Amino acid sequence: MLQVDVVGKRMFITPEKAVWLPCGCEHSVASEFGAELKSLYIEKGYQQLPQTQSQVFWVTPLTRQLILEAAEFKPEYPQQGYENDLINLLLRTLPRIQIDHQHLPWPVSTDLYPLCQQLYDNPGLRLKTEDLAKQLSVSKRTLERRFLKETGLPIQRWVQKLRFLKAVELLNAGHNITHIAYELGYSSPSAFIYMFREQSGVSPGNYLSAPAQEPSF
Repeated sequence: MLQVDVVGKRMFITPEKAVWLPCGCEHSVASEFGAELKSLYIEKGYQQLPQTQSQVFWVTPLTRQLILEAAEFKPEYPQQGYENDLINLLLRTLPRIQIDHQHLPWPVSTDLYPLCQQLYDNPGLRLKTEDLAKQLSVSKRTLERRFLKETGLPIQRWVQKLRFLKAVELLNAGHNITHIAYELGYSSPSAFIYMFREQSGVSPGNYLSAPAQEPSF
């Protein structure tokens, strides 16, 4: 699983997804458990995908295979023949793939950014909003107001979304449900399974075999 950061959000790219980054988009890419990355560079004049913001897409089996095949081409591939035909087909599939809204809004202010990074690095922490407000020496109401303004989510809902996305990351890394439940601070595997099913519509055990289910954030 890849973690892609751009200004204002953190995106999570599982094997059945891809991320679109417009020309000039500053970003960073990381993977806690390792991943094999394929990059497709497209002429900046291409107008069939958003030109101003990054997006995550569900990749169809056809598009996936086309990308894997194109990755073997030389950068200066022939402008006619097999390579050119395959690239043209690949480009024609891109506007048809489904956008995935599974990203985590990320604040940019100098105090909220490290607070969110702390929560991301320690997803098992069970801190109340009052505790987080004390860390920043602000009132609970001030923290709630500022967090909602910068991310569009109440802070505890943001934390719940973080835990779900971390669970997906750990599932893709091969960790078992019991380990993930305790890693994320749940008192039992059943409590974790309940949260996961509420967010995704499927159990953790079925998630990897049914990736087309979109979370109901």
